[in-house]
Amino acid sequence: MVDSRAKGARGEYLVRDLLREKTNLQFERVPLSGALEYLKGDLYVPNERNLYCIEVKNYAESPLTDKVLTQKRTNNLVNWWNKLLVQAEGGNQLPLLFFKYNRSKIFVGTQHVPEVCEDYIYISYLGCYLLLANDWLDNEKVKFINGA
Repeated sequence: MVDSRAKGARGEYLVRDLLREKTNLQFERVPLSGALEYLKGDLYVPNERNLYCIEVKNYAESPLTDKVLTQKRTNNLVNWWNKLLVQAEGGNQLPLLFFKYNRSKIFVGTQHVPEVCEDYIYISYLGCYLLLANDWLDNEKVKFINGA
């Protein structure tokens, strides 16, 4: 049986390490899984003004199916994004969603229009662009904290 908490933690470590590698910033997991009132999301850079509320999801199956259009109330991607919007707004941050599923690459969801990357999906009713995380981090000029 799969321990969903352990699987979620593995996904957070995977994205944390990717962000560290690509940005040279010391991202960490949020203590107590976002239970702190003043610190939401899954990843952050300690002692900095984080511009993003970063959420990480690691699930068995892809949320990118026709259910994004047909089952808006029960689709994981829709639910993740909508919850993240509330958390980000509460912290005066921008939403940033990283997700993967079994044996997949890591994807990112952002509100920023890609300026360089040409391969993305835009979901208009969410206002969300979906891209491969490596492509986005390698090609777009992403600023994660004030001053960097």
